[in-house]
Amino acid sequence: MFRLPGVPRVPLDNPSAPVVSRSGIVLPPYNTVYYFDQLIDHNNPSMGTFKQRYWHTYEFYEPGGPIILMTPGESNADGYYGYLTNRTINGLIAQQQNASTVVLEHRFYGLSNPKPDLSVESLRLHTIQQAVDDLVYFTKTVKLPMPRGDQVTPDKSPWILIGGSYSGALTSWTMVSRPGIFWAGYGSSGVVEAILDFWEYFEPIRLHMPANCSADVQAVIAHVDETFTCKNATAIQALKETFGLGNMAHLDDVAGALRNNLWDWQSLQPSTGPGGLFYQFCDALEVKDGVNAPATGWGLDHALAAWGFYFKNTYYAHLCNDLDPETCLGTYD
Repeated sequence: MFRLPGVPRVPLDNPSAPVVSRSGIVLPPYNTVYYFDQLIDHNNPSMGTFKQRYWHTYEFYEPGGPIILMTPGESNADGYYGYLTNRTINGLIAQQQNASTVVLEHRFYGLSNPKPDLSVESLRLHTIQQAVDDLVYFTKTVKLPMPRGDQVTPDKSPWILIGGSYSGALTSWTMVSRPGIFWAGYGSSGVVEAILDFWEYFEPIRLHMPANCSADVQAVIAHVDETFTCKNATAIQALKETFGLGNMAHLDDVAGALRNNLWDWQSLQPSTGPGGLFYQFCDALEVKDGVNAPATGWGLDHALAAWGFYFKNTYYAHLCNDLDPETCLGTYD
């Protein structure tokens, strides 16, 4: 298993609480799960359907308003119901335009599986075109759980498609390949170009994270690179064990695991305070005995020990729960 950076979750204080619409009607909680009968294969409808999960609210909806649809893309969509609310651009548009909001789980993620396994034959149905067609078929066929929810197909109501990262690209591809379905599309950070070695992803983080943290992270990364490319097995094993990853078989997986701390940058929001996960990481490296490091950082020795201690004793449980490192972070399966 390997976690890639994607659309960040937006936490809610109590997603299980009833929702009250702007007209005073008590609605189901944001985390209420609904199921849609999605086609297994849009090229062969005779194969039948599978249950595709979605979340929905009509908190701000008024008759004639649009339907705002998003998918988080390559993630289990459970926990993404924050995108139904006005804590996100989705909900802000809904509040302004009297819209209903929907979060649809992408095929082959979470519990929305067209097939019971991930065999090569099953994954032939895991294509961009099938994902595009899922969105289109949903808009044309769904009966949303709200008054007149069977009367909001694209020929009767405007639909707005929203996505970020991969789902931002999916938004753009859908708008181009299936024109006339969605009234508008909003793609944030759409990854429309495949780049094999996209090292530039980390440049904004390196340049704009706290200067002391940036300096020390660069020092540790250089040390990891140097150690893992040498022939000193004792030094390599010691470095792996510094991060609690001594039993991992592949050095690129060990080095790759450390990217997770930097990927947390992507989850920062304008409202994120000093307690954000990325800043907890930097504090672990840069605050020593209550004193902040200078802009140049504390240097390699302290940074390496501090990063290792934080990763092993705090961050790993957040990242992997009770999974062993190879299962959680390995990529050779």
